[in-house]
Amino acid sequence: MGSDRQRRSAPVSVNLAAIAEKAGGTLLGDPEFLVRGVSSIVNAREDSLTFLSDPRIKISKNNPPPGAVLLKPEHQALFEGNRILVADPYLAYARVSSMFLPENNLLPEEVHPSAVIDPTAVLGDRVRIGAGTIIGAHCLIGDDVVLGYRCVIEPFCHIGNHTHLESSVTLCANTRLGSRCVVSPGAVIGASGFGYAPDGRKWQKIQQLGGVMIGDDVDIGANTTIDRGAIDDTVIGNRVKLDNQIQIAHNVRVGDDTIMAGCVAIAGSAVIGERCQLGGRASVLGHLEIADDVVLNANAFVAQSIDQPGVYSSMIPARPIKQWRKTVAHLNRLEKLVERIKNTGK
Repeated sequence: MGSDRQRRSAPVSVNLAAIAEKAGGTLLGDPEFLVRGVSSIVNAREDSLTFLSDPRIKISKNNPPPGAVLLKPEHQALFEGNRILVADPYLAYARVSSMFLPENNLLPEEVHPSAVIDPTAVLGDRVRIGAGTIIGAHCLIGDDVVLGYRCVIEPFCHIGNHTHLESSVTLCANTRLGSRCVVSPGAVIGASGFGYAPDGRKWQKIQQLGGVMIGDDVDIGANTTIDRGAIDDTVIGNRVKLDNQIQIAHNVRVGDDTIMAGCVAIAGSAVIGERCQLGGRASVLGHLEIADDVVLNANAFVAQSIDQPGVYSSMIPARPIKQWRKTVAHLNRLEKLVERIKNTGK
């Protein structure tokens, strides 16, 4: 058992010819040289691949030179070994990084005997399912899908080809997940949204009867939650990237290629445009619309719709308590000061 675990978690070896092709670069060096992992430029190994995006960073003389470097053509003289010349080393590294994932991810090659699969579920070819995973009735699982340990796939879910759910992911009923998505541990997609109607001094729960529609090539971080729609579906566009611990409420619509950092909160029925960037802990109130190409800096609080692209900020950064109190006091007096100016102008 121990030797099998070591075999499955052994580093992946990739030759430079394949790496250069994936990176879309020009190889200067040995195409058959085997790279056995990646490293930072300051902690390189003789068999590792690294990238140089800032020529001011020097390769440490205390470590052996890296096996290969991704770098710009104008910086090729900075390194004498194997080089792959690319326009954007960081982007090229992002493209090739997937080549070094452990091939089997420590999961069984097929379906673990402890998995529970409803007889009405349809599984595609080469599906791999970890221990303890449950698949409900009438689910459709595409080809080459990987489901980690203890995942729960409730009835009427659809998972596209080549999508990977890591451990303990929950897809509630009527969730549709596109192709080539990655969902990190603990994410919950399709849970009941937060909807209540006032009934005197009590609250009457509004049943959430919609689902969740998620596009292709979407990444969803650990412990992120996406609520199902109240009537219509909650919709996440193609190539959206969500960090950890994000809350997306019912009936939200997120446009293609938008990215959100950790702890972002989007309230119900908000519409987020395409190619938006939301910094950590940014918040958007319900029923608002955010235009395409909007950047919300960290901690931004959006209380009204934004109809123009651009960079938006709010909140007061942390500062010494005496200075902070003085700033808040000035803000509290601001309305009176404006009135005085208006009266003086008359």
